[in-house]
Order: sequence, then structure tokens, then C-alpha cells
Amino acid sequence: MKTTAKQCGTTALAGLIAMVAAIGFAAPAAAEGLQTENESGWYYTVQKGDTLWGLSKRFSQGPWVWPELWQENSRIIANPHLIYPGQKLKLARMRLPRPETPSSPEAAGADGIHYFLSTADQVGFIRREPVAPAGLISRGRDQNRRLLSEGDLLLVTPQDAAALAPGGRMTVYRTFDPIFSADKRRLLGTQHLLCGVVEILERGAEYVTARLIKSYRPVHVGDKLMPYERRPERIPVLPAEPGIDGRLIRAEEEHRMFAETNIAFIDRGRNHGIQVGQIYSVYEPVLLDPGSSGGPKIAGPLQDYGEVLVLHVEEETSTVLVTDSQKEFFAGGRVRTPAAAAR
Repeated sequence: MKTTAKQCGTTALAGLIAMVAAIGFAAPAAAEGLQTENESGWYYTVQKGDTLWGLSKRFSQGPWVWPELWQENSRIIANPHLIYPGQKLKLARMRLPRPETPSSPEAAGADGIHYFLSTADQVGFIRREPVAPAGLISRGRDQNRRLLSEGDLLLVTPQDAAALAPGGRMTVYRTFDPIFSADKRRLLGTQHLLCGVVEILERGAEYVTARLIKSYRPVHVGDKLMPYERRPERIPVLPAEPGIDGRLIRAEEEHRMFAETNIAFIDRGRNHGIQVGQIYSVYEPVLLDPGSSGGPKIAGPLQDYGEVLVLHVEEETSTVLVTDSQKEFFAGGRVRTPAAAAR
């Protein structure tokens, strides 16, 4: 069959219209790709005018590594030359720009940077005065078992009956011996390790019946209950407080040394201006060899070897996440305001 030039033109026009329509529908679909974060890590909300080249230059070693950013987000970015405002891109190891002017929590994250922590409800704290328990776990379904599992029925001895209302949820926690400063002169507080969540089922004359619906860590007979509070998983970045110089207290778990992705505590808190979302540097002085004198090494300039992100704040202490570590951290390590933010 003979095809005329007019028919060819009509066919081409129809194809062009179909292509434009496809692009029109693809843009909103792509923009919806990462509306909800599902993995812990740094995220950036795409702004108008952003490109992968520019974001790599801003957050990584340089613009030429943009294929790494594309690969990290390949599930939502079909074409690396087309990203859309509102998309949430997961950032691999990144270099954060330091805000130099104070910002309110309401204005936080205006530059699109935040950390998503899927385990936010599991983060414990050090508090000067321990939380008064609402109840104590007396026993599980099997009286001979001290280690409890998700789904187990529990008998709870009330300490505050008003808090143990049927249908309510309580956090299971455990406390340890009080913690003091290195010189033993200052009480820092008591560590609270969060272990799981129970749902209150029924109140009896002597005991309250509950069910263990979630366990973060092993739950034991004798563990305590306090009211459950859901914590935000999305943590916008805030400017660091100038002049902070503190110490790492310890890791949340029983680690002598710890590093990236571990939770730890520092001896600075709300009373020192610390806020959730701030980033602080972990540092040490560089030791200099005195040369031919043969004497001990002397302290030289300060060198940063890691970063921590503040997750929870008490009056005198804070809980932090190690987001970068060039070597292992130890209790007693120094924590300070990042050099760029201190100026």
C-alpha cells in the first residue's frame, strides 16, 4: 500500500503528541518516587533548579561523582537529567554545609536536608533523675521464663495504676547504675535502655495483663514500664550551638569502642543550648614529636575525626548518632562545635 507524505506527517504528529503526553504523566510519577523515606540515612528534598551535578558538587567530593547519587536513587530516577521538586533523594556519605546563622525549629530543613531514622523509638537517654516506673513486669505466660518474646502475655505489677489504662501502650525500659563524670565529682544521670512496647489489656485486683507487641532488645522479667511516646523519624538539620566543648560518655550498647551508625551519649544537653538535629565534631589534639630532645609528645592543633547528630536532649546530656567516623570512638572522646559553625 502506498503511503502519502500527508499520512506520514499525521503519523509523526500523533507519535509526538503521545510522547509529550507520556512525559507529562511521567513527571508527577517520578516526583512521587520517594515521598516517604524507608531506610535510615541522609535525605534531600529536591528544590526547583536542582541537578544531580549540582547536588553532587554540594554534598559530595565533587560534581563528577553524580553517577553515584543516581545509582543510590535509581529506583525513582529513570533519567538522570530529569529530577523534580519534591522528590526525596537518599544521600550516601555526604559533606553537609554548615548553616552560619541561627534558625528556629520551624524553619529547620528549609534547605531540604534531613536525617531519617527508622529506629527513632528505640533511642534511649541518660537522665539525672530516673523515670519513675508505672509498672514492673512480674512474669510472662510461662512462669519459669525470664526472657520474653513478642506476642507473650505479661503480668505487670502496677506502680502508677492511673497510667496503666486498658488499650494504652507503654515502653519497656531498663536502668543501670548512676553515671558520674570522669573525675567522679558530677552526677551525669542514669541510663535508660528502651527494650520494647507493650499494650495494656486488662486491669485486675493485683496485676495488670499486657501483651508484648514489639521488642527492640531482649525483654526480661523485672523490666520497667513508662508511657510510650512516638518520636519523629524525620530529623531536620539545625545550626550547631557555638562554643560547645564536651565529652562522649559511652555507647548506648555495651561497646568499649564504637563507630559509625552506633548510638552514644555526650555530657552536654538542653542547659548548654543543645537541640535535636544539630551536628557536632568529634576531635582530638594532634600529638607532635618534640624532635631530638627525646621527651614526650606534645599536644598540637586539633583534628576532627568524626561527627555526631543529636537525636534526643535532656538537661545535662544528649543522645547522639555517629554519622561519620574515620577511626574508633571511645568514652571520654572530645566533642565540639564544628569549626565552620564556630566562626
